Amino acid sequence: MEENVGRGRHGKPSNANASARRELAANRPAKRGRSKQQGPIPARGTHDAEAGGSRTRTRSRLGQAQNAAEDDDFDADQFLNQDAEYGEPEEPQPDEPQIEEPQQPPRRRPQQRPRQPRRDAANEGYGGGPSDMSLLTQYGNHRAVLIWDAEPDDHEVLKRTLRCQASGKKVMDIVKPPRSERWFWDPIEASGLEPLTRVNFSVLDYGVIWAFVERWHPETSTFHLPLGELGITLDDVQCLLHLPIQGKFLNHTKMSRGEGADMVSSYLGVEREDIDKAFAETNGVHLKHTTLQTLYTTNQTSAERAIAENKPAHVVRLYRERSVRAFMLHLVCCTIFSNKSSYYADVVYLQYFQDLSCVHEWNWGVAALVHLQHYLDHGSAVSTTQMAGYMSFLQGWIIAHFPRLSVWVEAPRYTANMPLNSKVVPGQGHKDAAGYRSSLDNIQTYDCVFSPYDAHRQVRPLINACLFSGWLRCGKLKAKHLPERVLRQFQHVQGIPRNSSMSATPGMNLCEIDRVFTEELELRMIDEEMRGRPVTSPWDTEPGYMSWFYRVSHPVMRPVEAPESPPRPPNLEVLIEAAEARNDPNLMQVCRSVKVEVERAVRDGEAVEGTPIHGTLQRILNLLNPILAYRRIKRGKGTRYHTRG
Repeated sequence: MEENVGRGRHGKPSNANASARRELAANRPAKRGRSKQQGPIPARGTHDAEAGGSRTRTRSRLGQAQNAAEDDDFDADQFLNQDAEYGEPEEPQPDEPQIEEPQQPPRRRPQQRPRQPRRDAANEGYGGGPSDMSLLTQYGNHRAVLIWDAEPDDHEVLKRTLRCQASGKKVMDIVKPPRSERWFWDPIEASGLEPLTRVNFSVLDYGVIWAFVERWHPETSTFHLPLGELGITLDDVQCLLHLPIQGKFLNHTKMSRGEGADMVSSYLGVEREDIDKAFAETNGVHLKHTTLQTLYTTNQTSAERAIAENKPAHVVRLYRERSVRAFMLHLVCCTIFSNKSSYYADVVYLQYFQDLSCVHEWNWGVAALVHLQHYLDHGSAVSTTQMAGYMSFLQGWIIAHFPRLSVWVEAPRYTANMPLNSKVVPGQGHKDAAGYRSSLDNIQTYDCVFSPYDAHRQVRPLINACLFSGWLRCGKLKAKHLPERVLRQFQHVQGIPRNSSMSATPGMNLCEIDRVFTEELELRMIDEEMRGRPVTSPWDTEPGYMSWFYRVSHPVMRPVEAPESPPRPPNLEVLIEAAEARNDPNLMQVCRSVKVEVERAVRDGEAVEGTPIHGTLQRILNLLNPILAYRRIKRGKGTRYHTRG
């Protein structure tokens, strides 16, 4: 009887067990281990997808809150049913009055934001975006859609900042031996990686970087601007960074912890116990940047001690090679392979430094470009909040092609034979991308330097690899290189390019990509016919190119409206009469000619409505109309005055 109290009362179920369940749920022991249902898995960077590393252990507060909420979904009823057995319910007692338990108020479900209806791009199109979806097939997932549709006061979208992970300053801060220490600098210079010690920036303009990331499109691997397409090419790599763009593609695959531990032990001289501890701290086959810096300096110290103790030469050489390997791994992981973790390096790249005499055989320039494009692809997605890759390289590219857009000064110690990235020192600029976004929406042709390397050709001439059209790859990552879409960067008139699938065949496997670049490089170059004629002006395009580009792309990120006619200047009559008294040239005839030409350009559709050029032409007409109208009125009054005389 006592065991079944609250089980049933007068034939009706009782809520007595409800309080017991709540008490048990409140006093239950904490769950051990991870919950089976986790929150959304964070985006995996290069160190996960390409280098074979595991997910970082750092979790956001939001993720912790989600896990705590999931732990609260404890099934107390199931717990009670498993741990207790109940008998049959009692018969109802006639002499006991029926007492109804108060009903618990229903729980209110949290209000959810109404789901936005999916846009029918085929019928509705995108505001400011492509009306022809044949090129940007994934435009619906691009952040440009959100930016265009945002209200002017929607600061959550328009003022959103991108967190950029950059580690180039670590390379600048690490103490390096003097140039006279040839045991160190000879293998560094022979590897082709020595320029990476010169081309990094301690300060980055994250606002301008963010403004360009939101204009990147993975379908074309280019930035889409009101001027047309611009891209980061192998020519940019060799001129800005002086990295080799010829040689074998890096071909690493995922590495197990055992393989990584063997490599670190053999080539860096670390004890196995310390390696296992380091891997556990980073939750993968990684070494912290601080660990590599320690290995770099301690092996130098060990080599100096060995020299002082007159130990054999091979012992000294062993310590020095370990020091060089640690420095090289730290160097490439803070620059070329910079990832979203910002504090550790992937051990998988250590395999390229086993034999220090063979490091130059690998194509480090392609590796830098592929990794940067990989992160640009992810950064342009609407849900991305973080950007990685070689940020100093991207900043240098922006300064080289748009020198008037951001703040920078010339480096005082630059010489002509150094990489062009080491020529400038950028300022911090504006962290907010909105100002740069507006500047790019209203950019003019003279604001862009399409071919900035003419004076540097004596140091880095244009070679065949720069004109290769097809796939590039580094490990399991691959990226498109399509110079035919940015011919003005090679001083040729830009026409409507061919479909990118004709250059970068979809589904091409990694071995075939290697073979094409190695054996068919000259066959895959854009030939003279495809390049077309040389430019007369740097911004020259073939007739119809800009009209086509505005149909298939979204050159403007925010709506542009032509302003109303400006107010009539109060001293307009005085200005005209003063000009006549000075016997100036016939400016009215010039104004009429300009008006006729502008009206013809607008009428023939040479400037697409809604673009910055169209708005500029409308403003010119608004300025000319009151001047010409006043001239006609004044001439009429003068005629009547003379007839009276």
